[in-house]
Amino acid sequence: MASPFSNLLAASALAAALLLGPAPAAVGAPPLKALLFVGGGYHDYATLGPHLSSKLSGLANVTFTLRETFESLHNPRFADGFDVVVYDWCFDEAPDDVLDNALKVAAAGKPTVMIHCAVHAFRKSPRISEWETCCGMRSKVHDRFEPFSTVKLDPGSPITLHFPESWSTPGDELYQTISIQPESHPLLRVKSPQDGREHVVCWTYQYHSGRVFSTTLGHDMKTAASADYLRLLSNGLLWACGKLRPDGTPAAGYGPSTPVK
Repeated sequence: MASPFSNLLAASALAAALLLGPAPAAVGAPPLKALLFVGGGYHDYATLGPHLSSKLSGLANVTFTLRETFESLHNPRFADGFDVVVYDWCFDEAPDDVLDNALKVAAAGKPTVMIHCAVHAFRKSPRISEWETCCGMRSKVHDRFEPFSTVKLDPGSPITLHFPESWSTPGDELYQTISIQPESHPLLRVKSPQDGREHVVCWTYQYHSGRVFSTTLGHDMKTAASADYLRLLSNGLLWACGKLRPDGTPAAGYGPSTPVK
């Protein structure tokens, strides 16, 4: 039989539990480690780099290492210790070994994210076609900077499941699709306000053993400030890493830490 003293302890413990609420949740999964490359011309990367790394870290359990040059890509093991490589750069050219190392890392299975001018990068390199293949689309020029609206092409994709059916940017560069890899899976399309032609602006792609998420959206803060756009990038990154559920939510342990404002 329990003593009056033990009954008192049990009652005290129950009262404390009611006051304190449920026990803290178990420690979540370790954060994904993302290597974000920015730099080159034509864009305000000094603003975009910190903005994207900060906001995306609030939407998913991911930490970013930001690099503003491609110097580390001279090392073929530049991505060791990282779970995903994100390219948001606009260099017209680079040494062959830089492209070779980037391509080999993606082909070997490292998840890869291509943002905006990454699809136009290295246009003066003799290996440009190999880079375009890795991106999953060939594009050389863009329409003038102006507002436009997207159309969702795959409503069932976990990346765009909760993305608006029609989403508008107050201003961006519409990259013209010359050709897209047969294996690429288009997610968003835009009808050019300039000439009525249609261009794919977001897609997924399997580059050998590596998943690639690409979008040509995101020239500057007019698009990058959008919560819908940031969610699109976050979902694309999680998808590339295999951490996005079919219902469009992060896998357990990889959800948001702070709200995006």
